[in-house]
Amino acid sequence: MMQQPLTDFLRYVTLVRVFNGNIALWLHILRNTSRDGSNDADFLRWLQGQCASDPHLIDEIRQTVDASGLWPSESL
Repeated sequence: MMQQPLTDFLRYVTLVRVFNGNIALWLHILRNTSRDGSNDADFLRWLQGQCASDPHLIDEIRQTVDASGLWPSESL
């Protein structure tokens, strides 16, 4: 998947900061807004598969987002 590094990183930030790491919730919203075929939905389904293979992946993503300082958790 990872063909657009900046876009994918921003998706990780959104996943962590907006959806608290809940991939299913974001997918649910995309389905309910007729965007189930979007690039975001494709990315999230791919990520869901990756997380199924590596249960610690979401924690690693969260740590990376925290370390980036792009959207500090204190600002929430």
